[in-house]
Amino acid sequence: MTDLPDKSEVLARAELFTRVDDATLGRIAEVAEFRHYEEGDVVYQMGDEADHVFVLASGRVRFTLGVGNRPGSGGAIMTSRMTFGWAALVDERPRRVATASCLESTVLLAIDGRRLLAILEQDTASGFLVMRRLASMIARNFLE
Repeated sequence: MTDLPDKSEVLARAELFTRVDDATLGRIAEVAEFRHYEEGDVVYQMGDEADHVFVLASGRVRFTLGVGNRPGSGGAIMTSRMTFGWAALVDERPRRVATASCLESTVLLAIDGRRLLAILEQDTASGFLVMRRLASMIARNFLE
């Protein structure tokens, strides 16, 4: 696909990575890859291995939470600059607790969770900032 935005710019605009050190954003951009999905495509399903974190560069994604082994009936709509798939940042490598499906043509920036954690361990100030924001995002999602 042509005309893709700069990976570092996509990361810098994402809530999770705002104000992260430029050099660290550059290292994250190096391990990230753009993925294109069409309307109706499933990014991941409940129960899949959680290996990537995703930043939504363009498009919309429905995020449907599950309870136990059952999918939920509702769900959040993710839009540009939002980050999802945070379970990839948990050491135990849990399974996905939701299904993420595209509502339209969508471009995601996929970041391998293990590689992201390694980068954040090298820049502890940025790592602390990202993990603090991640905790806030998770808490906010459960309260909504």
